[in-house]
Amino acid sequence: MPKHSPLDIKYECLLLKKEEARLAAALSTVRSQLNDLLPIFSLPPEILEEIFEICVSWLYSCQKPKHRLAWTQVCSSWRRISLNSSRLWRRIDLCDARFAHEFLVRSKQAPLSIVTSSPLKMTTDDLARHAGRLKSIDLFLFPDDLAHLFESIGPNLSTLDSLSLKIPPVSSPLSLTLSFPNIRRLILDCVAIKWQSCANLTHLSLRGLTSEFCPSIAELHGLLERSPYLEYLRLESLLPLAGEAVTRRPISLVHLREMIVSGQPSVVGSLLQGLYLSPQTRLSLFAPLSDGLHTMLPDGLPFLNAIDVDTLRLSRHSAHFLRYRAEAWSEDATKILFSISSSRPLANGVCNSLARLPQLNLARMTKLELNTGVITDLPQKALDSLFADLCDVEELCVAFNDLGDLLRVLQTLQPATAQVYLPRLRRLSFSRPADLWWQFSENWLPSIIECLQTRLRFQPPVTGPHIEWLQFYRCGGMSETCLKVLENLVDRVESFDAIPLRVRN
Repeated sequence: MPKHSPLDIKYECLLLKKEEARLAAALSTVRSQLNDLLPIFSLPPEILEEIFEICVSWLYSCQKPKHRLAWTQVCSSWRRISLNSSRLWRRIDLCDARFAHEFLVRSKQAPLSIVTSSPLKMTTDDLARHAGRLKSIDLFLFPDDLAHLFESIGPNLSTLDSLSLKIPPVSSPLSLTLSFPNIRRLILDCVAIKWQSCANLTHLSLRGLTSEFCPSIAELHGLLERSPYLEYLRLESLLPLAGEAVTRRPISLVHLREMIVSGQPSVVGSLLQGLYLSPQTRLSLFAPLSDGLHTMLPDGLPFLNAIDVDTLRLSRHSAHFLRYRAEAWSEDATKILFSISSSRPLANGVCNSLARLPQLNLARMTKLELNTGVITDLPQKALDSLFADLCDVEELCVAFNDLGDLLRVLQTLQPATAQVYLPRLRRLSFSRPADLWWQFSENWLPSIIECLQTRLRFQPPVTGPHIEWLQFYRCGGMSETCLKVLENLVDRVESFDAIPLRVRN
């Protein structure tokens, strides 16, 4: 073999490396060409439209993009797909004159949704010509601007099925003498319309209407009767003009998922009379109660059957009835089936009404939660009555309160049955949310021990249920010594936050 000089070897290596680089580049080009032929590298127009629709939604978010239509400038293919897709341009912001005009042209014959991002400026140029395509209206405008808009488009709204109108609270309410027979979703804030024209609604929300503009109870009943498939109802601060009550046949709203009503007790009571809701409907009432709940609802709660709740949460200004298996002090709104809130203390009125509401199956109420300060509003007699009515309660949760009356009742025999109150009670917990219950052991531990001892004497474990589980959340002073004393009286003691978790069996 011929020998190569070091110079020849170096030169040959250089040539081979150049050839290697050329082949690698060629291979990369071939691979790129192959990848370009794969579906993932060439998304179909339908997928791109979905992506572009997300980009369009950003135009109406709180933080608008700096380059609002940038995706239409990426390449000719993207621009062609964008301009040919009419559904991308169907939402029109009347506060942006340039975009509004361009979007109206690009939307072609697609159904339109018009919105306003601010009540300070608006353009209605060319909108009247497209009124027949309006499917959704969501506006926040001053009354004069709103009236002017509907003067131009009002007679041509046959395709409209969603209407949301709001005027600034500094303005007086506005009444539009227009009919919207095809509306399914209606949200009005300080705006009134022809109530008789509304039918077949699935969503209704009214707010901020004075007596002059608020629909009467008869008009509301008529509207609800014409909307048997209503799913959501919110009537805030109802102020109908006083008038003679109208007797109507029962109105069934079995598809209603949530109902929220606020107003004077007489108004709320009149509205609910004759309504029949599904036992699964979440009902929230806001009324300044001065008497018992049963005086506002003489026929009971507006449910077709007994509602499926097992927990009563009683607070100074509210009462919540929760579904089965709700955690103590749970704030999950889906667990609350019925609630009543009042600017006045209502605990006493609710306690006096429980046995008069047939839709509440008190035998299934197994948990009672007494929120901060509520015992202050309950006279001894009311507390006795509450515990007598809820005789099947197994769990009692008590937040920051004066526990004197509570512990006295728990170790007292009922005159009618010669049993202790809450005879099935098994679990007792004390807590102070978001703070420490200072000097808890010093103030209440002796009374708790006395209560437990008395209940054991009246109702020994061998004769039936007894308190077997104590829990203390953020209760100050619950030392090791305190816990050991309680271990002799119950099966299990837990203490959280004040000292490390302890579980004793």
